Amino acid sequence: MTLGEDTPGTVAVRRERLVPGDPAWLWDFHGAHSLLLAPLAAAAEREPAQLPDGVDPVAALTAWQALCAALPEALRAYVPEPADDVTETADRTERTGPAAPAGDGVYGQAEEERDRVARGSGLRDPDGREHIPVHLVELAVRDLDTLRALLDRLTRVVAGRLHGAALLDRIAEQHPYPLGPSTASSLCGHLRILLDTLGPEPAPEDLALLRPLLAPPARTDSGEPASRVLTTEQEAAYRRFAHRVADAVHPGDLRESAAFAWRY
Repeated sequence: MTLGEDTPGTVAVRRERLVPGDPAWLWDFHGAHSLLLAPLAAAAEREPAQLPDGVDPVAALTAWQALCAALPEALRAYVPEPADDVTETADRTERTGPAAPAGDGVYGQAEEERDRVARGSGLRDPDGREHIPVHLVELAVRDLDTLRALLDRLTRVVAGRLHGAALLDRIAEQHPYPLGPSTASSLCGHLRILLDTLGPEPAPEDLALLRPLLAPPARTDSGEPASRVLTTEQEAAYRRFAHRVADAVHPGDLRESAAFAWRY
């Protein structure tokens, strides 16, 4: 049976979700796999007695793989890393756009990087600035539920230093970030960002406004994507989507959330 197919005799409930073609967000999506889920599944074979009680790492890994298989092909294997030099990014104070971000952090990106990501979407705001692309996918609710149950359990284990916390600490030590050490909590953070973005259903009115823009763009004679300028209503829906992703990545931090959303 192919990964993502339903078990014979069952029908998986699937829901539409919006996914950003954004390297910073994709780093968290793929980080949930490489930094947490895959190491946990490996530990289930090597040292099952050290696993937190009540978790099934193999089922969680399978659920993530099914979500990944539902993404557009270009997003499935793209595992970018955060900015290599946060200090350099934070010191960059001159901005050419009228809505300069309030600040930069690990996810702060140079404007040229944002533009590189956006090129190819063909989506432009009413002022002509090209947007980071957004994709519509169908995901199985059971896969999201499986990962949410794992995250809830791991969060309790880390917070209460319950059985299995030591294993999570060792996994974190073995997978440091490019900019410093990781922790058990930060590893869980990748999974939280994934679920906080893909779990909630898009507002029906926003999805209706954005749906015409989610098909692959037509190509010009030169091979470039044809421009599709958003209406005022579509732009407002796109901005709501961008801010929702930013709030998932930087919950409770208005400054970093605004900087993240500005890149869209």
